[in-house]
Amino acid sequence: MIDKLGRKIEYLRLSVTQSCNLNCVYCKPVNKSAESEVLPVACEKLTPGELETVVRAMAALGIIKVRITGGEPLSRPDIIEIVKKISTIQGIVDLSMTTNGTQLPEFAYKLKDAGLMRLNISLDSLKPERFKLITGIPKLGRVLEGINIALEAGLSPVRINTVLIKGINDDEIADFMRLACDKPLEVRFIELMPIGSFGEQNLDKVVYNSDIINAHPELVRCEEEYSGQPAKYYNINGYRGKIGFISSLSHKFCSSCNRIRLTCDGKIKPCLGNNGEVDLLEVLRYDPGSLERVIKKAISEKPGGHNFGKDFSSARNMNMIGG
Repeated sequence: MIDKLGRKIEYLRLSVTQSCNLNCVYCKPVNKSAESEVLPVACEKLTPGELETVVRAMAALGIIKVRITGGEPLSRPDIIEIVKKISTIQGIVDLSMTTNGTQLPEFAYKLKDAGLMRLNISLDSLKPERFKLITGIPKLGRVLEGINIALEAGLSPVRINTVLIKGINDDEIADFMRLACDKPLEVRFIELMPIGSFGEQNLDKVVYNSDIINAHPELVRCEEEYSGQPAKYYNINGYRGKIGFISSLSHKFCSSCNRIRLTCDGKIKPCLGNNGEVDLLEVLRYDPGSLERVIKKAISEKPGGHNFGKDFSSARNMNMIGG
């Protein structure tokens, strides 16, 4: 699929739930209760069969990569069924998932057997008390165990996504980098985005990736794998893994953006930093013959760039969009 600016759209971020068993400060509304809000499966808007139908339609139009996101996708009791269905769709050559990792000790091998290829694991502190402060839940040990089991299961690559917040966890940069020393991990630093009340109210706490790169001359730039790659990767001599930087605020990559998002309630979001949405749920259930046409139109009108830094206020919190 080609949008109006000539960008080849081939990557779908597929949110399967808004529920999560963590309560990260930058993801949910301020003052939300800390414990799990896992919704019963009946509250989920798109069923496994409906998710499969949408992805099949998108694959027919050129989508080749799918990342399953949430909320926390492992909160869905039928997540293995969803992975199996999507993994069998002709044309999908890359199937991955973003997870907080707390349930990976039970799920890593099951996900691999169901057809999942690789994982992104969100992790914002390596200090137990600080992990609890950021996420609301004392489960750092479970995440670290899950990382090891994911590697054992053969999910590759395993990427660690870290959102740095000035004055909260930016003193752990070197510790995170060292995760890639002895293990084949890709540790990626992501600039805090103005999505949700915390991000919007704390732009003074953004840690810019350029400052990290300048402070670490041992980082050696890697060659890009493809033009739409949002992360810029670096090697460190002697390290088995890599260090990556996703600089959504300081270095826009909108001109080469190749992705769209589908929320769990059936809305296409062509751009993360834009409130525009297209409702697929009604089309899917009451006019399925129009599904490909509506998808194609939504993608053709994908905005030229995000609105971060322009007094943008997202209509959804991050758990309602997907990573």
